[in-house]
Amino acid sequence: MIEFIKTITVLLSLYSCQIFAQSDITQNQLLINQMSDKSHVIIDVRSAEEYEQGHIKGAINIPFNQIERHMSLLEQHKQSHLVVYCRSGRRATIFIDALTPEGFNLLHLEGDMNAWLKAKLPVVTKQ
Repeated sequence: MIEFIKTITVLLSLYSCQIFAQSDITQNQLLINQMSDKSHVIIDVRSAEEYEQGHIKGAINIPFNQIERHMSLLEQHKQSHLVVYCRSGRRATIFIDALTPEGFNLLHLEGDMNAWLKAKLPVVTKQ
C-alpha cells in the first residue's frame, strides 16, 4: 500500500510540474488526470460503430476522416490538451498529424484502445 501511495504521489508531482508535455500519455496518466480539476479532452477517432461498441468514458467521437465536419467542435477545445486514440494507433496518428500544424495541443494515448482493453480498464457502451 505504501508503494502505491508513493507511485500516486510521484505521478501527481509529475503532473503538477507539467511533464506531460510529451507526445504520448499513458493510461495511468489519463486516469489520474481525469480526476483533476483541469482534465484533458478525450477524442476517439474511430468510426461511430466502433465508438458505440465501447469507448473511454467522456470521450468525444470525431472520426479521423471527418475533421473538417467537426472543426467547430474542435475549435472549442483548442486551448485544452486533447488526448487522441483509435484502435491501434494509425488513425490517431493521422488525426494528430492533421491538427498539430493548426496549433492544437495533442497527446496520443499510448497503446490506444487495444492497450486500454488489454489492461481491462472500463469502457462505456451504448445501452
